[in-house]
Amino acid sequence: MTHPYLFILNPNSGTSIGKNSAGVRERIHAVAKKNAGSAQILFTEERAHATELVREHMHAEKWKAIVAVGGDGTVNEIARPLVGTDIPIGILPLGSGNGLARHLGLPLTLDASLKRLFEGTPTTIDSAELNDIPFFCTAGMGFDAYVGHLFSQQKARGLGTYVKVSFSAYWSYKPQPFLLDGVENRAFSLSFANAGQFGNNAWVAPQASLQDGLLDICKIGPFPQWYGTVLACGLFTKSLKQSRYIDYRRATTAVVETETPAMIHYDGEPLQLDTTRIEVKIKPGSLHVII
Repeated sequence: MTHPYLFILNPNSGTSIGKNSAGVRERIHAVAKKNAGSAQILFTEERAHATELVREHMHAEKWKAIVAVGGDGTVNEIARPLVGTDIPIGILPLGSGNGLARHLGLPLTLDASLKRLFEGTPTTIDSAELNDIPFFCTAGMGFDAYVGHLFSQQKARGLGTYVKVSFSAYWSYKPQPFLLDGVENRAFSLSFANAGQFGNNAWVAPQASLQDGLLDICKIGPFPQWYGTVLACGLFTKSLKQSRYIDYRRATTAVVETETPAMIHYDGEPLQLDTTRIEVKIKPGSLHVII
């Protein structure tokens, strides 16, 4: 008996898939056959197409998993229709940052992640929403959203480009005022972490759990320019913690009010809001993931 898997591949994801999508497809078919599985592979053509493909095909078979082949943006699009269902998502993390996959401890190479997919078991994790937009890794506003917006405009992907864009933006970015649950604040960035990192092992909330029914809210307040090096080091050594400039709290919901509509990001995807009110909430135990 073969077990059917639906793979949805984003040919524009990461730094290598677009150059070798035919090779990735052949490898998926070969490994699926070896593991008594059958693979149906679909390719996305534009932003949000993966969500349409899942909705169109999710009930066509009794899928063992619907698999995202790409980065956090692709995972987000595919996971959306699966929230609250019994259909697990699988992840072949071939994107730029792969934040959710890294938090889950999934392998980052094609062969190793395929092996894990066919040998792994479903586990239940939380998901979250920002103004009814689902996210599974992190969302937020401030510097990270600004950099995400700039990064999305670059032709080259990957960590090197992200670091270059971040370094350039750092010197001119100014902390923004807002109300968090009615309390006045000013922050360099405000992050809502379901998983612990943005991607590329940049851990904004090292203590975050995908299964605790809580969001870890990280507010990085105004700080002197020299502190940027300390902050960057903490992000990439998984050692950020409560300090004079960093505040953590856990919550199931949060409301942010801004003076003007904010630029936000969700799972690395930038979005300019048309409202000054942001409502964030956790959805405990709402998604099944193969790990």
